[in-house]
Amino acid sequence: MEKETKLLIGAVVLGAIGFFIPLYFGKAWMALFIALLIGIIFLGRMVSLSKNTFESQNAYRVVYGLVVLVVLFNAIAFAHDYGRRDFQKNILLEIRKIIDTGVSKADVQEKLIYILGQYHQNDWESVVETFRELMPEKLGEEGVYVSDFDLRNTKMGTNLEPDESEGINHFYEIDEEADEIKVLVVGEISLGEDPEYENYDGQKGKYEMMFTLNEEGVRYEVLN
Repeated sequence: MEKETKLLIGAVVLGAIGFFIPLYFGKAWMALFIALLIGIIFLGRMVSLSKNTFESQNAYRVVYGLVVLVVLFNAIAFAHDYGRRDFQKNILLEIRKIIDTGVSKADVQEKLIYILGQYHQNDWESVVETFRELMPEKLGEEGVYVSDFDLRNTKMGTNLEPDESEGINHFYEIDEEADEIKVLVVGEISLGEDPEYENYDGQKGKYEMMFTLNEEGVRYEVLN
């Protein structure tokens, strides 16, 4: 087996090991760096071994220069992307927060507005009674508000915990005396303004919203 073939096989094996092991542990940037480093070493060694096969010194210099340009381009691209990782992460988190807000308003706020309308139109005794009668499936055990996503999973027969795939946790509180229902929404991915904020479900620093339903209307506010 020729040296070049051995070198290629070795580079492929080491590259795969160096990339997938850190990636398995969630170290994506380390995986990319190791793969880039092995690629640079492989190219350098290949150029070194092939030096005597070029017809002229100028041809070798041209190839050597192209290899250097490729290495520099990839190194600069990696450094640029690595430097912008926090910026890109923050952008994605902001997008996720917008999505969580929209989903929660569609899932929770619209339901509460519907309950409020039914309460006033049909002269129910209380808002709480109206909710319990019209949407009992929403009031889960241990204060868990069952979202539309969870209800769809139940109907489809999937064995997912509430909001396990949605990335949003829902809870509710009922105040019988005030005739008021509160639905709290806590993101598992989206971050709030205060990183030290204690979320309703025990998390810390996550995005949290609260919807309040009483006979006066439906109120929405961001807690963090």
